[in-house]
Amino acid sequence: MRPRSDYLPLVFLGLVLGIGGVNAQNGANWAPDFSPPVAASADTQPADQDASDPELDSQPAADRELEAYVDGLVATWQAVHGAPGYTLAVVRPDGNVFTKGYGLANVENDTPVDPDATRFHVASISKTFVWTAVMMLVERGVLDLGADVNSYLTRYTVPDGERPLTLRDLMSHRAGVEENLDLWSIEVAAMDLADAIAASEPHQVFPRGARAAYSNWGSNLATLVIEDATGRDYAEFLFEEILIPLGMTTTTLTDASPAASDPDTPVAVNYRVGSSGPEALDQLDTGSFAPIGGMTTTASDMARWMRFHLNRGELDGVRLLSEAGYAALRARDFDPVAGAAGRASGFADMPYRSITYYGHTGSINAFYSKFAVAPELELGVFIAQNAADDFEPLARVPNLVFDRALALRNELPSTVSLPAATEDDVLAAEAVAGRYMTTRRVYHGPLKVFAVLDGPIEISAEDGMLVGPHPNAPFTRIAPDLWQNRLGDRLAFVRDEGGSVSHVITPGGSTDAVPVTWRNDPMILGVAFGATVLFSLTTWLGFWRRFRQQRETGWAGRVLSFVALLATLPFVWLGILAANMPDTEKLDFAAVFSEWPIPFVSDLALAATVTAGVGVLMVLCLVPVWTRSGWNLVRRIHFSLFATAYGALALSFVNWGLAPYWPS
Repeated sequence: MRPRSDYLPLVFLGLVLGIGGVNAQNGANWAPDFSPPVAASADTQPADQDASDPELDSQPAADRELEAYVDGLVATWQAVHGAPGYTLAVVRPDGNVFTKGYGLANVENDTPVDPDATRFHVASISKTFVWTAVMMLVERGVLDLGADVNSYLTRYTVPDGERPLTLRDLMSHRAGVEENLDLWSIEVAAMDLADAIAASEPHQVFPRGARAAYSNWGSNLATLVIEDATGRDYAEFLFEEILIPLGMTTTTLTDASPAASDPDTPVAVNYRVGSSGPEALDQLDTGSFAPIGGMTTTASDMARWMRFHLNRGELDGVRLLSEAGYAALRARDFDPVAGAAGRASGFADMPYRSITYYGHTGSINAFYSKFAVAPELELGVFIAQNAADDFEPLARVPNLVFDRALALRNELPSTVSLPAATEDDVLAAEAVAGRYMTTRRVYHGPLKVFAVLDGPIEISAEDGMLVGPHPNAPFTRIAPDLWQNRLGDRLAFVRDEGGSVSHVITPGGSTDAVPVTWRNDPMILGVAFGATVLFSLTTWLGFWRRFRQQRETGWAGRVLSFVALLATLPFVWLGILAANMPDTEKLDFAAVFSEWPIPFVSDLALAATVTAGVGVLMVLCLVPVWTRSGWNLVRRIHFSLFATAYGALALSFVNWGLAPYWPS
């Protein structure tokens, strides 16, 4: 659930230089605590406890080895990435294998992470409680997954579409709507839930059910459905129907939740780790969108949540879903390519090697988290960290735990050599290789330009394999349109009636990618911008040469020369914007959304609008340039090329939402 607001100050840099990057420093002057875990719940023992302890002896040897293995993973990543603290749980259906805290929850106070008491923000993991609540209400006959959500809503009406919007669409992230970052602004967060839904209503950009595009707005709309259908506040339903029955006593939804005011269950501080060490960040107030991103919890409570799911809707004699009801929760509603990643009742449903696991990830401010449950292995893993650094190492921990369990079944994925590619593999790879754009993006307004900064997803064919984001982990074909790499990630390609690729199911399964076309190709904007800057420079060089040698004599030529020089000035404005970009090292979500929309983006859009207007003027001047300027052929051709580049840039600014723009 991470808003892309941390990229805002880089938008202009990406336009001017054609590059985007983040200079991440991993705390060269700060040494994190690499000591053994400082806190362990009653279900386990510290890693350095004496081996003769009878409680330790009662732990199966395989579990002790797994615990030591995870200790090593966390210690390694803490050393490399510098996160102050981690909290972690590994469970089986009948109990915890171990729950642990590593490092510090609060660096300033030297407070260690306690898996039983230290709460971490878990962001989008909150959604799994919403989806479970929906399925509980489906089983009670209150909700129908296939019904028009407007039949339940009393405080908001979903706009008409080609067909009614259903809970199945919302739970599979197939509402067909664009990304909308307005929902994180402090103004929207302070609104009533229904008003916030209306104020942040996104445009529909795909037919409902046709494409997966992760949507926080759509998820919170499901929360509104729960409230309107039951006549109860969601927080009331959550605590009375789920958290309290399951004994999850240290989980909160808002500051009004009981554990939030308990000094014995403090929330961890989140940090940005830089060259001078960890810097504490403010926390984004999710407000009305707390149901889908505002929960805090402990490793011990998440252990109970995972055990509830491993036991298929029951925990310690408390059953919230029947066997049939839980089977419905685990069923997919959309499955265009068998074996690909997808969503089952809102949960990530991930085919992985020879098994399938499900769960969710979370990301807000500098808190990252993931939980994954593998029924076939009877294992669940939860991990969270309190630093804004690379998410991928943390996301891989559950997978590596599953790999270790699979190794006990003689599945050794890291040692398996890649099969030799066949001629069919070579042809298949060449047929699907290309450039793709994510469906989860803004399609209207200045923030649409984010896609230019992010750039397309490059998938290339190489010796019958597909090479994507991990060059050292190419994808090999395991089914006609299904590819897998050594990390267990999968790509799937969905074809239209003509046999062409209509979209790609990405490894996360919640967001698709569509082929790049001229309408969504960032390269066109980059080329147009670069060409316009080049002709601006040569225009000044030509003016300097003529000023020294021969001045304009005709009035038409003088006016057109002035227009050409005027056309170079917007780039000075854009250059000043670039020089005064906000410092990306000092921005965080809370700061960005407290002043939303960020002034820099508004200034950029205004400058782009003026630039586009000048481009229109340049194109209009082509007629007098060729009929009344009195210029020689080379100069007229130069102006024509300049005007053409300017016109292409103006159209690109319009296409990417930067123009037209007027300050509100």
